[in-house]
Amino acid sequence: MSNAYIVFERISVQDANCIAGFTYGFPAITHFLGFGHALSRRLSATQKLTLQGCAVICHRHQIHTYQPKGYGDYVFAQSKNPPTTRAKAKETPPIIEEGKMDMTVSLIMVCPNLQVNKVQAKALKQSIMNLAYQHRLAGGAIQNITAIHIFDKDEQKLLRIFKRLLLPGFVLMDRSDLLASHYETLKQQQSDAELVDTWLDFPALKYQAKPKLKEGELDEPTEKTEAEWVRMDKPAKGWLVPITNGYKAISDVYAAGEVANARDTITPVCFVEASHSIGEWRSLHRIQQIADTLWHYHHEQDWYLCRQGEQTQSEFATNELENVADDDFEDDFLNSLN
Repeated sequence: MSNAYIVFERISVQDANCIAGFTYGFPAITHFLGFGHALSRRLSATQKLTLQGCAVICHRHQIHTYQPKGYGDYVFAQSKNPPTTRAKAKETPPIIEEGKMDMTVSLIMVCPNLQVNKVQAKALKQSIMNLAYQHRLAGGAIQNITAIHIFDKDEQKLLRIFKRLLLPGFVLMDRSDLLASHYETLKQQQSDAELVDTWLDFPALKYQAKPKLKEGELDEPTEKTEAEWVRMDKPAKGWLVPITNGYKAISDVYAAGEVANARDTITPVCFVEASHSIGEWRSLHRIQQIADTLWHYHHEQDWYLCRQGEQTQSEFATNELENVADDDFEDDFLNSLN
């Protein structure tokens, strides 16, 4: 095989961290790339293999929140369960505020230069499965992995197999291009507009008052004219959400051992803050290229970001499911799972 795709089908995770920077509702993309990086380090030591990139498909999510009064704002459900010593066993443990969620996700990663036969592939899948259960994903405990698949086929065939295997599911896409274009538009309307204003336009619900003119009234509203509150459109269409996509350095890179109380004394240290952008949850059946869904690390000067492949500006197909039911695909799909 060469440049094979490894699919982690439907990973059930309990108590994953759902707070990322200023956002909440889903783990940061760095959690998933970190999970792949941790597996890659173990595989490189035992199997001489590496994993690159990561596509995230969400099938189910449940945030641990509730409404205290049955209406109004939601708050996170907290529990009193930090570790305690025997001497303080009778004391009430404190509450460490956390944001947790349960989720079921599938991950797609690339394993370059993989060459194994069917027997070796079966052993490799079991080895990856065992390693995955030894790690946490986004701070949560992995409860179950339905299956791990290794594919090496034509990309268009693979895309159809992935859709058949992982639907229904939504892929997290990078839409930083929408943030940049909306910022340019906003600056033309408001010269003092800042980038954070542009970012907040995507999640915020905004309403605008418009005059509700009655029959016979003048076109120009007066103080007595009733107002009608109309919801304003978002900057773009789609299931757009604010996300944390990496970090921005706020200090120099210090040599190993120079900063006290660091995690270890062999790694250079740099202080950073979370970087935010815009993402889109897109149904898997609307994906045109597998490479477009893969997130990769990107380092440029003081920025440490997670990015995807080049975004296509063409219109996406609204429905491709009718093209995946032919007999040839059924044979390819069944053979690929053996």
